[in-house]
Amino acid sequence: MIPAVEVLDVGKSFGPFVALDSVNLVVHQNEFVSLLGASGCGKTTLLRIIAGFESPTRGQVKIAGEDVTAQPPHTRPTNIVFQRGALFPHMSVRENIGYSLKLRKWPKARIDEQVDRMLALVRLDGFGDRDPQKLSGGQVQRVALARALACEPRVLLLDEPMSALDLKLRQQMQLELRALQRRLGATFIFVTHDQTEALVMSDRIAVMNGGRVAQFATPRDIYRSPSSVFVSDFIGQTSLIPCEIVAAANGIAALRIASGAIVQASMARGLPVGAKAVLSVRPESVRLSAMTATLPEAALTGDIRDVIYLGPSTRVSVAIHPSLLVWAELRDEEAVGLSPGVKVSVSWAPEAALVIEEGAPS
Repeated sequence: MIPAVEVLDVGKSFGPFVALDSVNLVVHQNEFVSLLGASGCGKTTLLRIIAGFESPTRGQVKIAGEDVTAQPPHTRPTNIVFQRGALFPHMSVRENIGYSLKLRKWPKARIDEQVDRMLALVRLDGFGDRDPQKLSGGQVQRVALARALACEPRVLLLDEPMSALDLKLRQQMQLELRALQRRLGATFIFVTHDQTEALVMSDRIAVMNGGRVAQFATPRDIYRSPSSVFVSDFIGQTSLIPCEIVAAANGIAALRIASGAIVQASMARGLPVGAKAVLSVRPESVRLSAMTATLPEAALTGDIRDVIYLGPSTRVSVAIHPSLLVWAELRDEEAVGLSPGVKVSVSWAPEAALVIEEGAPS
């Protein structure tokens, strides 16, 4: 099957500033892909190049197999939803949605039918005559989505369309947008700086850093098998512990950390004994136990620094060395009796932690 979008060795410079550096990305048809990264990483520049609002300094963009690198935005089979909806204030909801169809000289009866279909799709039946200024933030974004989808683009591009919404509404819109994409069977490329948003909505995520794609994979693979220290640290919370490889066999490495203790973790990429690495342990994988006299010398022990109540869980930080903190996320009942200053032992299953090469490209 021909990919929906291909970004081939794309670079973009603004004077001496390199915004994108040799970006390669293949998005499949009917896929929901998120471009995720901090401000300035290049994700919006990449989206604008796909849309045609920016021209790459080098490289090529293909949509459905066709080279569109030199085509202007209005000739590409794409549409874009901006951060704040950008509805025309002097037009009704119905007129906003039908505007692009009117420009394409669709017959009025066909426009009316398509607008009604779009209103139903975004669950705004009966809002056609409403003034955009009388809509809630979530309703504005739904109208913007309906307007973008009305002309049936092959690829819908979304530039942080929910960043201005409050948390509860954002969470609701995330689920609605994902359900909408599945109902349409369309290709969505979504820009966000919110990791949770990307994890919830995406088939695959392109984590961007410094104008490059650091990792492009499924949410599960990015969370469980990050390719670099940067990706591990950027996606969710994790404890990053400098270590040295002591031994390795059958995908499990023995590691020496700063306290002198030997711990174990999985190692996808073979590293030689003596190599410097970083151990990544997610909070939900860490177990805390009350201190006992039977602990071996090499066991991890420490003093609790902070106990943070999060509602469904409690997050606890433990100092296992003056310069090393390990975070644990516990169920309510597991956190009973834990408070700052309490001594605990710290453990995890070896397969639940990951060794990352210290110099892995980010």
